[in-house]
Amino acid sequence: MVVSSLIEVFVRSCDKDIDVAHYREMSFHWQCGLAQWAYGELAAQFKGRILAEDDLTTVQQIVELAEKGNHKLKVYDISRLGDRARAMKRGVLKTPALIVDGQRYVGLEEILRAISIKSKLS
Repeated sequence: MVVSSLIEVFVRSCDKDIDVAHYREMSFHWQCGLAQWAYGELAAQFKGRILAEDDLTTVQQIVELAEKGNHKLKVYDISRLGDRARAMKRGVLKTPALIVDGQRYVGLEEILRAISIKSKLS
């Protein structure tokens, strides 16, 4: 199988005690198969932390796109020092952010537009 491209996603996690309402809302979406898969794959990276709503939506959409197009996916949590340094080197100052084939997309609306264009091209 040939990997078509590398997709880098930059998100910011926070302590789950900070936003209890959002954490409760996330728990209601556990029945979604994609959410279960993403949690299983990415839980070790976030170590009990949660993502903001825009960051979570981005991760879910990108995981789906990566599976469809056989893309290699890397998710970076800029709350971690090493990932923050990587983000700064790539010019990412806000989350959620996405880099595909050298193109940077910042913010949920811009990312969703890019995903829709990329999925139409695939």
